[in-house]
Amino acid sequence: MLHALDVRGDGTPWTYTWSSVTEIRHPAGWVRHRLSARIGPDGRVLPLPSRCRAEADARRRAEQEARRREWEAMARAAGRVSSPRPAMEDTAAGAGLETVVSPPAAPAEPSDEYRAVRAEMERRRREKEVVEMAMLAAWQARRSA
Repeated sequence: MLHALDVRGDGTPWTYTWSSVTEIRHPAGWVRHRLSARIGPDGRVLPLPSRCRAEADARRRAEQEARRREWEAMARAAGRVSSPRPAMEDTAAGAGLETVVSPPAAPAEPSDEYRAVRAEMERRRREKEVVEMAMLAAWQARRSA
């Protein structure tokens, strides 16, 4: 209640134009005016900003967890297996639960396209090596002459 009297609904502090409580002519009106920022159009008390932030944080964490599970499902579908998160293991162990780790999936074989690209890269590397050796031999020949 005291916080609502000193801080507006948007978080900015109320200013005081009086130097003593005795200068307030109508205390009930002053309190009603200060608290009106915390009352909605239907007459109900609005939730505190800290509660709104906590609810927004909880929603954000739930969305992040849903995205994390979606990414894990996509990784499993692609044949990748990640190790369980240590924090989850600690929480489960602390609660007396048994953690279950699925066996690793068989690694996916490289595609034909991947193998073709790797072969082309290897061919170019060997070709470059041959050219460099020829350049080195020519340079050594010029230097010794």
